[in-house]
Amino acid sequence: MTHLALWISQTQFFLSLAFMLLFLLLEIGLAWSLVVFRLRALGGADRWLQAYRFWVRVFALAFIVAFAGAVPVMIQFGSLWPTLMERVGNVASPMLAGAVLSVFVFKSCFVGLMLFGQRHMSERAHAAVVVAVALGVTVAAIWPVMLFSWMRTPAGAYLANGQYIVTDWTEVFFNPSFPWYAGLLLLMALATSALFMTGVSALQGLWRPFGDPEKGVFVHAVRKGVLSLLVLAIFAFFAARALAVHEPARAAAALGYWESGPEASLAIVSIPSASGERERWAWRWAGRGGSLLASDRRGGYRGLDQFSGMAPPQVATFWSLRIAVLGTLLILALTGWTWWRLRRAAGDPSALSRRLLNGLVASAFGGWLVAVAGFAHVFLGAFPYAVAGTVTLTEVMTGSSVPVLLAGGLALLAVYAVCMAGFLQLLWHNMRYGVVPVARHRGRA
Repeated sequence: MTHLALWISQTQFFLSLAFMLLFLLLEIGLAWSLVVFRLRALGGADRWLQAYRFWVRVFALAFIVAFAGAVPVMIQFGSLWPTLMERVGNVASPMLAGAVLSVFVFKSCFVGLMLFGQRHMSERAHAAVVVAVALGVTVAAIWPVMLFSWMRTPAGAYLANGQYIVTDWTEVFFNPSFPWYAGLLLLMALATSALFMTGVSALQGLWRPFGDPEKGVFVHAVRKGVLSLLVLAIFAFFAARALAVHEPARAAAALGYWESGPEASLAIVSIPSASGERERWAWRWAGRGGSLLASDRRGGYRGLDQFSGMAPPQVATFWSLRIAVLGTLLILALTGWTWWRLRRAAGDPSALSRRLLNGLVASAFGGWLVAVAGFAHVFLGAFPYAVAGTVTLTEVMTGSSVPVLLAGGLALLAVYAVCMAGFLQLLWHNMRYGVVPVARHRGRA
C-alpha cells in the first residue's frame, strides 16, 4: 500500500505542477509578445495596438489561471510531502518567499496598471509598464525553477541531523543545473505561446478574411515559433550533455543504457522485458550517445545497473523523452513549412491553403504537449529522490490512506477541468466577437 500511495501522491503532484506550468508558459511567452506589440504601436501603427488589445485579454486569462494553479501546488507541499520542508526549509523558504514577493510586487501592481491604466498615462509610460510586467512575470517564474534545479543538483548546503544547512547562498541560487532549467523554461514559453498565437490566428483566418492586426500577429507568431523551436532543440541537446554528469540515472534511462561499459549506445526504440529490469528488443545506434551519459571512475559509461533499486522508472522516462523530441520535430517541420510558404506569399497568410491553416489550428496546443512530456521526463527521472542523492520521496511522503489520496486527486482533476473549460470558453468568445469597447452611460457603466 505504501508503494501505491507514493505513486498516487506523485501523480497528483505532477498534475498540479503540469497544470500550473501550462499557463505559466503561456503567460511568460505572451507577456514578451505584448512588449513587441506595444513598442511597435508607439510608432503610430494602429494594427499593432489592436493586436495588443486582443492578446492582452488572453494574457490576463492565462495570468489568472496560472495564479490559481499555483495555490494547490503550495498546499500540496504540506499535504503530500509534510516533512519535506523540515529537511529543505532553510533553502526553500527564501526562494518561495522571493516567488511570492515577486508575484505581489511586480505582477500584481504592474498588471493592474497595464490592464486598467492605459487611459490615464502617456503611451511611453504605458509601454514601460508592459515591459515591467514581462520582466516581473519572468522573475516570478525563475524562483521556483531555482528551487527545482537545486533539488536536482543540491549545492551550497549540506545535510546534518535531517536538515540542510546553507554554507554558500551563491552556490545555492546558481547551482549547476539552474541555467539549463531556466533556459529551457523560457525557450519553451516562447515556443508554446508562438504556437498558441499561430493556431488562434489561423482559426480566425478560417472564419473570416485576415485583417491587418491578424496578419501582423500571424507573421510574428510563425517567426517566433520557428526561431524559438530551433534554439530550444539546440539548447536541450547541450542541456542533456551538461546535466548527464549531475543526473546520471535519468541519463541512462533516457538512452535505454542498461549495462555499464566502455562503449556507448543509444536506444531509438526499446521494449522492456516482463521483469522491467532488462530489454526484450531494442533498435540501437551503437557507438552513439556517449556525450549524453555519465562516466564512472574507470572511464566507462554508467548504466542503469549501477542504480539498482534507486533508478527512475525506465519505460516512462524513456518514452516521455521520445514523445517530447518527436513532437518538437513535427511542430518545427510544420512551422518551418508555414514560414517558407509565407515568404513565397510576401508575408500574406491569406494565400495559405485551408489545409495548412487547419494543421496550424490543430498544433495550437502542441507546445503544451511537448512541455508536459518534457516535464514528465525530468520529473520522473528524479525518482525516487526528492533531493538528489539524499532525501527520498518515501521519507517525506504523507501518511494519508489511498482512498483519501484518490479522492483528493479526483477533486483536483474536476477543478482543473472547470478552469480549463472556463479559459477555453472565454478565449472562444474573445475570438468570435473580438474586443468590444464597453459603452458608459450616465449613472452606470
